[in-house]
Amino acid sequence: MRVDRRTMLKGAGLAGTAVAVPVMAKPLARVVVFDSRIAESVAFARVQVGLARIDMADQDATQWRAVRDLGVQARIEGLTRWSDWVVLRGQLQAQGARMVDERRAPAPTSSRDHLFRWTMAAR
Repeated sequence: MRVDRRTMLKGAGLAGTAVAVPVMAKPLARVVVFDSRIAESVAFARVQVGLARIDMADQDATQWRAVRDLGVQARIEGLTRWSDWVVLRGQLQAQGARMVDERRAPAPTSSRDHLFRWTMAAR
């Protein structure tokens, strides 16, 4: 695949718009879940300033303890792969959180078609 400057700029602009607009429409999250291996997910996390972050690329037990310890007090927003989202959703629902929003997110920079933008909150 050949990527030139114009393609990169268009992709970054689309990713930023797709991720930033829904975030501004709602109150800010207290916790952000992202995957540092995916450019769009990193861009999503950068928009969320001053919030607790959980990186799904971090495969050690600390990350899962952080998810387990979230409880249902926090509003949790994420942009992750479908497989990570399924695991997180199950864990958070077991803690009493409910799904507020879930939608497929475009990923023109990384060319992934299985990214999901989601929000969970206390019941």
